[in-house]
Amino acid sequence: MLRIWWVVGHTGEMDRSVDRYRSNPLLDFFISYSPMDEAWAVWIAWELEVAGYRVMLQAWDFVAGSNFIEFMDRGVSQSGAVIAVLSENYLRSRYGRMEWQAALRSSPDAPEQRLITVRIEECRLVGLLATITFVDLASATDRAQARRLLLDRIGHAVHGRAKPEVEPAFPPHRPAAGAAGTARVEGPADTRRRHPRGLAADQVPFPPADLESRRCTVLHVAGPGYEKAHVGTGAGARDADDLVRALADGAGQPRPDIVAISGSLTNTGSIREFDEARAFVTGLRAGLGLPAHRIAVVPGPRDVTWAASQAYFDNCEADQVEPEPPYWPKWRHYRRFFSDVYSSVEGADFVAGQPWSLFSIPDLRIVVAGLNSTIAESHRASDHYGWLGVHQTRWFAEEMSEFGADNWLRIGLISQPPQQLRDEARVRRMLADSFSVVLHGSEDRFGDEQLTRPRPTVWKAAAAASPGRAQLVSVRISPDEGGVEIEDSTMLGAPFGQ
Repeated sequence: MLRIWWVVGHTGEMDRSVDRYRSNPLLDFFISYSPMDEAWAVWIAWELEVAGYRVMLQAWDFVAGSNFIEFMDRGVSQSGAVIAVLSENYLRSRYGRMEWQAALRSSPDAPEQRLITVRIEECRLVGLLATITFVDLASATDRAQARRLLLDRIGHAVHGRAKPEVEPAFPPHRPAAGAAGTARVEGPADTRRRHPRGLAADQVPFPPADLESRRCTVLHVAGPGYEKAHVGTGAGARDADDLVRALADGAGQPRPDIVAISGSLTNTGSIREFDEARAFVTGLRAGLGLPAHRIAVVPGPRDVTWAASQAYFDNCEADQVEPEPPYWPKWRHYRRFFSDVYSSVEGADFVAGQPWSLFSIPDLRIVVAGLNSTIAESHRASDHYGWLGVHQTRWFAEEMSEFGADNWLRIGLISQPPQQLRDEARVRRMLADSFSVVLHGSEDRFGDEQLTRPRPTVWKAAAAASPGRAQLVSVRISPDEGGVEIEDSTMLGAPFGQ
């Protein structure tokens, strides 16, 4: 049964106008949102569940091994209503559009009964969305006001009208504080402490947080290198559990805000090795309770599938054509892994023509440049060196310039030290000022020539992790005190993978 708490004077029985919600025994609301607005979606869902509603939320209910399209269909079809979290990110979201349009199609004669819109920022609404009155949280100045607006409007939507439960005060007198007719915000005395899912109030801060002078904690993982011996043993899932446990056991250690994985998840790039790598990444994400868009990963040389590269070269020879760099088929299994990990993240791509990634995390004002140093890599011994290339370097120089203002933390993520790149001089000239922090592994697959080259120190605030190790990197962002500083870097637990 749908549960709403009302102030004194309510009979305790649900209004007949909510029978349409009673007819669905599974859940009351499905939250539709862009991954970039997950902080808002989580806060909204938390407040609704504390108020007694049953909510389905991707961040809480989409677990490893689930099919995202099936999850989305179940949420829309089995909920009393869809709550769309409106923002510029959401209006550009393909999945978001599919969800709210499906909700409207299910009730074309009374769309307001199936779609409730909650605006979290100024955004231009056009078409059908513009015809629906939204809950306006963009104007809320604090948690209490936002909670009151949300629960009041949701209560009105459920009941179909905004009539108060008791006679209103005679004008011009103002109603006494706490007058009846308004949905209870705080709930029973112990409700705020005991969320139905066991969440604590401080786990879901009211967004937006103060981001001007702040700290960010990055869990940096370097090359677990899953190999043939690990396949089918559950090594990836166990390693994820061990790492989460090591974080939990560290007294005083901050909770990671994001995870950055600097390449070489596998040893030979085989499809089964990538299965273990996927289990590791999804297990780590689930254990830390992080949404997928807060995970950043790049390929390392060991993630190139040499057998696929050889097959591509053989096919080219059979067709009497020259292999075309960067030899796209060599990433076929990495591409599959990437698609699985980011299936629910809008705009997360690793595609032919642009085999690198930009991870934007607006809710934390963090952007991660996922640099691919395996552009030149193939099965041939002469191609075993780190290289970004002109196209990738220029692309990141242009993209990162967009994040130079507004106090964004700009992180460069690469599989080996950037000074080991064969085109390091060009990369340094074009990108050294683009990053606040550079995170990299310590890759050894490029040969002695690369490891013994001079190593310039122009890459400021760099943090390295050895293969198969994880480090917790604490970064302080203080615009008034000179920018970005790595405050601490701590290695965690024993080596894994490898």
